[in-house]
Amino acid sequence: MKITSGILRTAYRATAFFTFAAVAIKAQAPLAQQNSPKETLERFCKMDAEGKQLGPEGQKEVADVLYDKKPWAEHAEITVVKDFVVRAPEIRGDTAEVVVNYNVWGQLDSSLRFARLEGPLVNRPILVTEYISIVRSDKHRELGSDGRWQEVKGLLEWRIKTVPSAPHISVETAIRYVRGMGYKSRDPMVRRNADNTFTSLAALLRVPVGLPAQPQQQTPMAVLSQFVTLETDGKGLTADGWKELDAFHVQPRPWQHEKIHIAKDFVVSNAALSGGKAELYVVYIGLGELDSSLRFTSGVPGGDKVQEGYHLVQSNRSSATSDDGSGKDVTGPSRWKIEDSPAEQWISVSTAIRYVKEMRDKTTDPAIKQNADQTLAKLKTLH
Repeated sequence: MKITSGILRTAYRATAFFTFAAVAIKAQAPLAQQNSPKETLERFCKMDAEGKQLGPEGQKEVADVLYDKKPWAEHAEITVVKDFVVRAPEIRGDTAEVVVNYNVWGQLDSSLRFARLEGPLVNRPILVTEYISIVRSDKHRELGSDGRWQEVKGLLEWRIKTVPSAPHISVETAIRYVRGMGYKSRDPMVRRNADNTFTSLAALLRVPVGLPAQPQQQTPMAVLSQFVTLETDGKGLTADGWKELDAFHVQPRPWQHEKIHIAKDFVVSNAALSGGKAELYVVYIGLGELDSSLRFTSGVPGGDKVQEGYHLVQSNRSSATSDDGSGKDVTGPSRWKIEDSPAEQWISVSTAIRYVKEMRDKTTDPAIKQNADQTLAKLKTLH
């Protein structure tokens, strides 16, 4: 009996051990498969660059990393990129804010026309920043057998809540897409656009990035639009970024960061041309002002639409700021440059939130920290 009891106890302990181990392994399996927010966004960006959003074949794969969004069904505009970089996220509980920097060559419209974006540096793509919200959830959408999207429950994983503003595809993917769509189309204009775009995209694969080349002449409106986009993305918030903005100007400007205006959106006007000069204005949808102590004042005197004037000239001089803060002139091809612009600096709500968080974490002043927390609470209601 003693031997039998010992065997039974040993067998019970063995059974309990293997049962516990099986439960433990089963419980740990979902955790082992869970990606970080950064890995989730990198996976999405890679699929996007490969064109997974451009047709129904890749939509199910893309939907696996999305929270409550559906993949793009129609593409009024497609962005063509050289590459992308996903920055380290800011994680708070089950939410994360992640930034992805795209190097953008240009955009395709629905008629397969390609608009090349030219920045202040020849043969280099334009840096465009997208701010992505990611949440940890066990819910996502799937395409059912009836062709309808439905919410399903699965593993607890990081999923993308806000997607970039348009599909972002590589040059190689864009070439395949344009060739296929042009071949299918019966519209002679679309076919002609496809042929021209194919030539332009193929040339990008051979571009020696950064080497001198004959630049395409941009319109004043295109130059000013790029400048305002970079400014509202926060380039002017640091001394190095301010130098990058100075490349759009004939002369360098003193760094202005005492008061910063926050805009919900902006619209750039057409140019009034007179010889080598152009008068334009930008209408900002203003939300308020941020001071040097991170205090936010909501409301804009005179209404929420603020019109700022800009004067551009054709010039072969570019401004540059040396390390000691002094300005110097650099000569180059004749291009549209900003000769006169408002002293105020404008940033978007997303940029303001990121900036206030960074400054709050750096400061040791309790009053500024308190202002930052109050400002962030206000800004998140405007986002």
